[in-house]
Amino acid sequence: MCSIFLYKASKLDMTRCGGGQDYYRNYRRIVHFWKQAIGVTEDPSALRRWMIAGPEVSHLVAQYEAACGTKEGTEHTSHHEETERAQRVFFENVEKLSQAMKDMGNPFQEESRDLLSLDTKDIAHHTAAELIGTHLEKCKVRFQEFMKGLEGEEESTFYEPIKKNRVDFFRQSRECDLKEFFRHENQSHPAALSDGGKLHTCQKSHLTTILESQVTTPEAEPDADTIIIDGAAFEEYAMLDVLPTIQAYSTKYKRTDIVFDVYRPSSLKAETRSKRGRGVRRRVTGKGKIPSNWRNFLRENDNKAELFNFLADKIARVATPNVVIVTKEEDAVSNRTINLAGVAPCSHEEADTRIFLHARHATEAGSKVIMVKASDTDVVVIAVSVLQALQELGLQQLWVAFGQGQHLRWVPVHDLCCTLAEKSKGMLFFHAFTGCDVISAFRGKGKKSAWQTWDVCDEASGVFSKLSQYPPVVDDEDLKTLEKFVVMMYDRSSTAEGVDDARLDMFCSEAEAV
Repeated sequence: MCSIFLYKASKLDMTRCGGGQDYYRNYRRIVHFWKQAIGVTEDPSALRRWMIAGPEVSHLVAQYEAACGTKEGTEHTSHHEETERAQRVFFENVEKLSQAMKDMGNPFQEESRDLLSLDTKDIAHHTAAELIGTHLEKCKVRFQEFMKGLEGEEESTFYEPIKKNRVDFFRQSRECDLKEFFRHENQSHPAALSDGGKLHTCQKSHLTTILESQVTTPEAEPDADTIIIDGAAFEEYAMLDVLPTIQAYSTKYKRTDIVFDVYRPSSLKAETRSKRGRGVRRRVTGKGKIPSNWRNFLRENDNKAELFNFLADKIARVATPNVVIVTKEEDAVSNRTINLAGVAPCSHEEADTRIFLHARHATEAGSKVIMVKASDTDVVVIAVSVLQALQELGLQQLWVAFGQGQHLRWVPVHDLCCTLAEKSKGMLFFHAFTGCDVISAFRGKGKKSAWQTWDVCDEASGVFSKLSQYPPVVDDEDLKTLEKFVVMMYDRSSTAEGVDDARLDMFCSEAEAV
């Protein structure tokens, strides 16, 4: 375009624009910045004159101010590539290129058909050279096909892009055995079993919901002759006067057992407990004030250990109508003279398992109906697993009081085992295999997905039952069944028998890997 028809948009170089563009730019400046249209819109003829002449007047005024110097510009007039640093870098690059051409030879005198690097003379693969050499002809062929397609609108339209024209020669192809590759982990932490080196967690309570749906829970609290209370459910009572609560339980039940956790520094649950945060260490005394932030107090393991020992001593001295037994670390104490050889000393760290030692002790002492008060899915799973052994000792019914307040319900474990049938024998391994406090869950797969897979994978029941026994014995057929279960958990339609083959299939189908 001839320079006499160009206008400078600003004082910077290389900012010229056409007359129509400059006209519109001045029009926007008037409307949006100078606000000269106020009052003109009331007269249509005046508005038309202003719209036509206003931008031109603005342009003339700007030229007059620039010529007279009445309006000093604040913009830099030099181009960004005219700076000293930009020029220095440019000349350095020119010198490097010239030196490379002197050392390696003039690239324009190269007579071979090889594709090579200018500075190192490294020769690319012959397929890359062939790709670049034939790229122009391929593009011409695609263009001719596109033009022919325009003759019939049903095949292509004018606005349809011509695809696959990019030259992808910056790609390295390697001979690779994918089956062998997917037999090994390519990350420091397995993505399916680890979250950056930490355990994948799942909602354990979903399993309790599934188990509750298998039976009918009563609306009223059932009768029992023994109650065993998980210390985790008993912690809230420590805020109040605990002795009346113990007396109420002792009046209602012939035997009351309270089982607390034992907190050890090298516990497997250290990571799970660390996620709950840390509290402030505080001395527990009989005359001390109750902490204002009770939950923060319970986050500190030493606080809970000292509190439980304090409560155990208090409960052991209380006068109650019936027997009360409470654990004190590895030992157990009672307010009556009773043989505690079956429950103490005990090396169990978790109250979840120690509860059922007390259930066995109570059954051997003549209890027929036992109520376990706990709000932990682990307790429900263990109760299902040990019921048969307790029934052989004479137990008739086993209940689990699950939840708190208005959400409290009573799960009949004896009815649940009848409904689950063969599955009840494999609940322990199923719960551990699909994720618990010390074992990682499978990524993206919780208890619901695992249970649905178990419903359609009947052969897994036998393996789960076998591995729920102690000591477990695993053979190659068991491992194949477990791998098939994992594959079905991620893809029900997969025909792969092993996890490695399934990972390969899902990788090739651009799905998330197992």
